[in-house]
Amino acid sequence: MTHRKFPDYINYMCVEGVIGVGKTSLCHLLAKEFNARLILERADENPFLADFYKNRQSAAFQTQLWFFLSRYRQQAENFLQQDLFHKITISDYIFAKDALFASINLEENEMAMYTSICSIVERNIPKPDFVIYLQATTDTLLKRIEKRGKACEATIDRSYIEALNSAYNHFFFHYKDSPVLIVNTDDIDYINNRSDLEEIIEQIYTAKWGSNYYRPLGSKERAIIDEKREKTK
Repeated sequence: MTHRKFPDYINYMCVEGVIGVGKTSLCHLLAKEFNARLILERADENPFLADFYKNRQSAAFQTQLWFFLSRYRQQAENFLQQDLFHKITISDYIFAKDALFASINLEENEMAMYTSICSIVERNIPKPDFVIYLQATTDTLLKRIEKRGKACEATIDRSYIEALNSAYNHFFFHYKDSPVLIVNTDDIDYINNRSDLEEIIEQIYTAKWGSNYYRPLGSKERAIIDEKREKTK
């Protein structure tokens, strides 16, 4: 199988977005296209996560600390080991987003402790060369979370998803460490629709430094356009 090539400056790419938006699915598809090594978050292994979704305040610090240590260990292990078979690495998270969740979920004294630990270790974590931020409305996210049917996510409430959506938008509005492709995913399905995936890949090739916004045509809009084209032939 012949694999495609990313632009030369991209060796490490991250896909980000709120719970349920489709980060991991896109990572798998891109890794297959570009023969990339995958670094995937181990959220399902977090023993505190189910309790956190039931009562965020009571389990927030344990959940956050577990994620922090897991992400740090994972990043350190992967980037210390040279991979002779994959030039590109794709991850379904960036380490910097760990602080985003902490700011939403931790109490003031917990946040102070978290910040002191984070400031020591984050300087050793490599920054991505390119980030894809997948956006979706809260309604879309809740539908996707329900559809995938994870037991631990059954108690996630709307207000938490809305808070995450707001925090993510603010985070990436100010993100300057690498080029960012911001993709509105409400009306696309890159898992089952090849043309949607191809459009995202094309946006990666043409992205410039800074924030690159991409609102794809949904399947209904595309069908209308195609119908008009057929009529004009």
